[in-house]
Amino acid sequence: MSTPSFTTLTPSISLHTPSPHTSGHLIILCTWLGARTQHISKYISAYTSIAPAAKILLIQSSLRSITSPYATQRRVIQPAASVVRAVLNETKSPKIMLHTFSNGGPNAATQLLLVLREQRNEALPLVGVICDSGPAAGEYWRNYNAMVLSLPAGVARVLGAVVVHGILILLAASVWMGRYEKLEVLIRRTLLSKEFVMCGRICYVYSKEDRMTWWEDVVGHAGMARGMGWEVDEWCVEGTAHCNHLSKDVEGYVDRMRGMWEGSK
Repeated sequence: MSTPSFTTLTPSISLHTPSPHTSGHLIILCTWLGARTQHISKYISAYTSIAPAAKILLIQSSLRSITSPYATQRRVIQPAASVVRAVLNETKSPKIMLHTFSNGGPNAATQLLLVLREQRNEALPLVGVICDSGPAAGEYWRNYNAMVLSLPAGVARVLGAVVVHGILILLAASVWMGRYEKLEVLIRRTLLSKEFVMCGRICYVYSKEDRMTWWEDVVGHAGMARGMGWEVDEWCVEGTAHCNHLSKDVEGYVDRMRGMWEGSK
C-alpha cells in the first residue's frame, strides 16, 4: 500500500484527505515527542486500511510544543481546531476518533479540546479514544528521559540534557507559584471530562516494561475512567518499550484500532 499524501498545515499539523472521502469521518492522531516518520506511518497505514474514506488529522509533538506556555500551545493548535470544526459542519452525525501516544499526544489533544470547547461551547463528540503508553501522572526523571530522547542523538542531545533540566525546573516553579495547572493533571482531567469530550469508550495500551511511563499511571487513569462511567478496555502488552506495542502484536493492536472505530471494542 502506498503512503497516503498529507497536506502540511503547520510544521506540526498535517491533514490527509482521501478521494473520495466520507463527510464527517475523521481520525485524530496525536503522536509522541520526537516520533519519527517511519514509525508514524505504520499507524497511518493501518488507519487507511480500517477507514479508507476518513480524513486523518496528524498532530506531532516536540519538546518546544510541550514546554511552551499554554496560551502559545492553544494558538499553535488553532489550524487543527479549524479542521475539526469543518468536519463537524459536514454532517449532523460525525464519526471522529482520537488516538494519542505517551504524554506529548495527550497534551496536544488536551489543548485541542480546550480550544474547541472555547470556540463551540460544547464537548467534542467522539466514537472512541485510544491512549498508547499514557497518560502519565508526571514524575521528574521520566519526564526528563522522554524529553531528552526526543532530541537528535549526538552533541545536540548532550547539550539539550542540560536545557531540559532547566525547563523542568522552570515548569515546576510556575506550577508551584500557581501560574499554571500541572500539565499531567490538566491532561488526565480533560481527557475524561464531559465538559470537553462526548464519549464513553476508551482503550489503554501499555507495558510494565515501559521506562518512560509508569504502567500504574495508565491503570490509574483507566480506573478514573471506569469511575466516571466509561467503557474501558485495558491491554497490557508483555515485553514492549514505550510507544512500541504495535511491533509486538500487529494483529492485536490493529484489531483494537478497528474495534474502536467500528464500535465493537
